[in-house]
Amino acid sequence: MQSMKVASAVAPATRARPLLIRGGTVLTLDERASVMPDTDLLLAEGRIQEIGSPVAPPVGCQILDVDGCLVLPGLIQGHIHLGQTFFRGLAEGRTLLAWLQERIWPLEAAHDDESAYWCALLGAAECLLSGTTTVQDIGLGPGARGLLSAIRQSGLRGLAGICLMDCGEGMPANLAGDTDTVLAETVSLGEEVEGWTGSRIAYLLNPRFILSCSDELWHGIRQLASEKGWPIHTHALEQKEESLAVMRLKGGLDEIAFFDETGILDSDLRIAHGVQLEARHLQRLSAETFSVVHCPSANLKLGSGIADVVGIRAAGIPVGIGADGAACNNDLDVLEEVRLAALLQQVGHGPASFSGLEALRLATSEGAAAIGLGDHVGSLEVGKAADLVVLGTDRPELLAASTVDLHDLVAFGASRASVRHVLVNGELLVEDGRLTRLNLEEIRQEASRCLEELLQRARF
Repeated sequence: MQSMKVASAVAPATRARPLLIRGGTVLTLDERASVMPDTDLLLAEGRIQEIGSPVAPPVGCQILDVDGCLVLPGLIQGHIHLGQTFFRGLAEGRTLLAWLQERIWPLEAAHDDESAYWCALLGAAECLLSGTTTVQDIGLGPGARGLLSAIRQSGLRGLAGICLMDCGEGMPANLAGDTDTVLAETVSLGEEVEGWTGSRIAYLLNPRFILSCSDELWHGIRQLASEKGWPIHTHALEQKEESLAVMRLKGGLDEIAFFDETGILDSDLRIAHGVQLEARHLQRLSAETFSVVHCPSANLKLGSGIADVVGIRAAGIPVGIGADGAACNNDLDVLEEVRLAALLQQVGHGPASFSGLEALRLATSEGAAAIGLGDHVGSLEVGKAADLVVLGTDRPELLAASTVDLHDLVAFGASRASVRHVLVNGELLVEDGRLTRLNLEEIRQEASRCLEELLQRARF
């Protein structure tokens, strides 16, 4: 990474003492979706060691009293642009392609490692404070190393990489790199990330979308996915205008047909959006290692439409959820996305079609499966990573009858205001609603400085 100013007040990660989360109501979000009142969780060495009522604390154990609170798996955002956090409010009133060409690409082209670092750290802070513990980030071109460094510093669990592009109408020159150079740079950074000892970060191949990647780049990506075992995370079938442009460019092939022809479907493929998926696509995709990440707020704000989550799930395809980015959503609160996802499916399929439990699964157990982490996170089970969020029920919106299904209560009523504690790998990153590892005031100051400098470079 180039020389740059980095956070001075990031608390170092240390091997913490065992921690007992005492007395909360646990929503496991595992296969049984158990609700366990007055239950303890013992966390040690980054994992859940014991769940019970009560659990005897070992000698020297820290105790966090969460009596009266709800304890859930840490929330997972399967598609996010932390590198766009600076662009909040700068690309309003546009549909997807104009949004990219007129605003987002020129702004992204002005990033460097330092601006990307503080931009992503600002986004990471927002994610943590609203209960997110894992992100799958689409990355950046310029500034990708800074972005990855910020995710690493934040304490989030993450999957990320360079945003791969080598062509595209209206794209600034420094975003559309030479194909061989783009592939070489992603290999170099990916191997560097794989060498980060003790990191919670894994590497991804992030081709932006079909319209910004040549056939040669897609073939190179397919080869790297096979050689390195890196998943592929891309945008696809987001908006009708985009899908029609793909068919014009690819001689009548739509996105799924193109991915099939190029062998991309043989990889671990994760697409963001999927608004334009049809029944014929789902039949073809159900046998593949394929998932969809639903981004309801972004799809509404850009006028893209509503993904048929009920239909996609019925085909056996796992679905995750994400806020997408501050430039097309304006906030990164995944609990807001959970609520909106459920409401939108009920509009299309009826009020009994999508329960609070099903909506919460998009951000927990099913969301983990959608990004390849189902064996590690997404549910509260002994042996899984100690990624948790604790919600305070002293909020007026969470007062309800004792007979209410707590999954419904959380899915339809909780928000970032409910988040009290957040843990990743057993490390308490948010305590009583305040960041512990990160200094929010420093982040805000440096982010403000870097944003002004970026806008000058972009001539905005």
